[in-house]
Amino acid sequence: MDSKLIFLKQPSSWEEYLPLGNGRLGCMVKTSPCNEIIQLNEESIWSGGPQNRLNPDTKKYIQKIRTLVNDGKVLEAQDLAFKSMSGTSFNQRAYQTAGDFHIDFFSKKNSGLEHGWPLQHKADKNAEKTYRAELDLESACTLVTYKDDDGVLFERRTWVSAVDDVIFMHVKASSKQKINFSAYLDRGMWVDSIKADDGFIFLEDSHGIPFCAGAGVVTEGGESFIKGTVLTGNECSQVLFFIDIQAMKWNKKWNKNAPCKKDYENYIRHIDVYKECRKKLEGIKKQILSQGIKSFSNNAFKNHTKEYSSYWNKMELRIGTQKSERSSKKETATPVLLGSAASSNTSLVNLYAAFCRYLLISGSRKPGVLPLTLQGLWNSYIEPPWQSKYTININAQMNYWPVNMANLSECELSLFNLMERAYPNGCAAAKKMYGCRGWVLHHNTDFWGDAAPQDAWIPSTYWVLGAAWLSTHIYEHYEYTMDKEFLQKYYYLMHEAALFFVDYLVPSKINAPDQKPYLIINPSLSPENSYVTKAGEVGAFCAGCQMDSAILEHCIKSCLNARKILLQDAHNKHGKKYADKDFTDFEYILNHLKKPELNKDGSLMEWNTQVKEVEPGHRHVSHLYGLFPGHSISLDETPELCKASEKTLIKRLKNGGGHTGWSQAWIINFWASLGKGDNALSSIIKLFQNSTLPNLLDNHPPFQIDGNFGTLAGIIRLLIQSEVKKDGTIIVKLLPSLPSDLSWQSGKIKGAGIKGGWTIDFEWKAGKVTSYELHPGQNAVEKTRVKVLEKKN
Repeated sequence: MDSKLIFLKQPSSWEEYLPLGNGRLGCMVKTSPCNEIIQLNEESIWSGGPQNRLNPDTKKYIQKIRTLVNDGKVLEAQDLAFKSMSGTSFNQRAYQTAGDFHIDFFSKKNSGLEHGWPLQHKADKNAEKTYRAELDLESACTLVTYKDDDGVLFERRTWVSAVDDVIFMHVKASSKQKINFSAYLDRGMWVDSIKADDGFIFLEDSHGIPFCAGAGVVTEGGESFIKGTVLTGNECSQVLFFIDIQAMKWNKKWNKNAPCKKDYENYIRHIDVYKECRKKLEGIKKQILSQGIKSFSNNAFKNHTKEYSSYWNKMELRIGTQKSERSSKKETATPVLLGSAASSNTSLVNLYAAFCRYLLISGSRKPGVLPLTLQGLWNSYIEPPWQSKYTININAQMNYWPVNMANLSECELSLFNLMERAYPNGCAAAKKMYGCRGWVLHHNTDFWGDAAPQDAWIPSTYWVLGAAWLSTHIYEHYEYTMDKEFLQKYYYLMHEAALFFVDYLVPSKINAPDQKPYLIINPSLSPENSYVTKAGEVGAFCAGCQMDSAILEHCIKSCLNARKILLQDAHNKHGKKYADKDFTDFEYILNHLKKPELNKDGSLMEWNTQVKEVEPGHRHVSHLYGLFPGHSISLDETPELCKASEKTLIKRLKNGGGHTGWSQAWIINFWASLGKGDNALSSIIKLFQNSTLPNLLDNHPPFQIDGNFGTLAGIIRLLIQSEVKKDGTIIVKLLPSLPSDLSWQSGKIKGAGIKGGWTIDFEWKAGKVTSYELHPGQNAVEKTRVKVLEKKN
């Protein structure tokens, strides 16, 4: 199985480091032979506490904004929105790095420091010539090997254990007393203190959410000690570093208050992150000393791989015939494999898909409680691009598109945890900004579940569908797991996201005597896109758009379906039953949403009227939401809309669309939905060539992790798709969009998740399914309700 990323040259930048994580702790390992850096992250390290940024004037001016939009005075509407709808401070909190742990390894002959920064010892000339690094996806660790000028072989294994909840690095050498090192913590100017205490070094900071990072080391042979705040080792035979980061923990009572600023300020006065970090490190060191480095390291790594494998082994995906690199004398470095991206390069596709599953497991599971950010768990900045928070006009959702398909439903639970955090803030925003019931999020949220508009960028800031889109993941998760208790627990988030729009939607303007109004969002946006108004100006505000209707349909249908399942148990988190009128209102909205329309060229209309596009090749293709991830456009039920969707995609791509990683990933999924496997494969190749870094991380540019997960979803959906029909039948399509390339005509999948609570194994040869087997989950529906359809050539 393709399960190792291999590198024979050192990385040239942070974007080429190798990611490790356990859901809470994350790090990027430079994997330099001599001048190592472990860049550190902990999911709770954000730039500050909760804020009350809700604009008190929104209710006063929302109707005026709507009137201006209806009258075609779009720029005036946008000007008024900037003043009356923007957050009272423009920015939510940023996800931040905990800093770097530098470790310099050197030969005794190179004991002096060279000039430059970071400070480092001179490396042996032979080290780079003999260098090899790998990221082993099966055991979730990095391994670096090299030889010094005397021929001594050094081996360095790094992993992040979910069992011990600590970062480990075990260093060995082929000869005794050859390991020399200097190690220190650094975070630039963003630090309160760095100190040494009883054999450990600690970095503390409270400019944002308070945290403490600490590092310790145990050595065998030679000597180790601290000089200043530098861990130092001379002539050691084995070395085991261990690192922990402790940050302020979330207090669940904050879920009931918005924005809980006073509670937070009182809370942080009494927490001691240093004490917690030191306690953890002391416990680890005690175990190492009692067992010895070799025994402890072996046991810790064994426990780590056992826990990690419980996720990793759930699924296997192989496209093409298996070719074992172990039988080859020459291994292919991953950047070389990436550089040869072509339709027949299924080794790269298999490795990429495996890497994306690895990222999902490493970035979004216990002991972590927060979902993947814009960069997952990995961020090297104090002020990262887009603050590396949760962008919810597609990016956060895309992170979780493959999770159930890859049989990793547990890895999605952190997303629902964030939604619970955001709920009280979303209720406050709905009430105070718009005078509505329910809850609302705009196009971003953060650690605190901030619900106020982010930024002041007209094409995105004032979008109100964040909570509605996120809530669709609840019902999708249920359809894969059939976990009724889960649906019961989170149903209120779906219901009240829909309830907001019962109050917020308004009738469309009637332009002709025979025209009937439909319900719209006004002001609305087609995320991040713009058009030419009737006045000849570039505008973003509009009176409804296709994406609005598609998301609302998805959200409201999910609520109505859930009600049938939960019957009278459909109530909110406080136990209050929802009124029948709510569901009557939901039905009314469904019957009064605007139906999709076509432009004169046969493409799908993005706005509610045909307009001139400013960017025909725009990265967002939001009006195809109904094709994916929605369910309102399908080959079986709306073939004419599928034809329009295909024309839309062709037009977008012709004009330069798909130029960002996540955008190309969405396009792969669109082609998969349309049964266009060759088009999807072409998009996969373009993504490899233009939007993938040498370590296989997605490149927006800059680095964004959503493209990895969107592409994983697309690869799986080329091979298997499942859907729940109105009568409850689970339709499973095998090889629905298989590319015609010869190398894709055989393969196998084991443990893929399908709707109805089942997993499936199947194999194919010569483009046809040769065998399949269904396996029931804990809550699986009756097998008679599952209908498997095989592709007919």
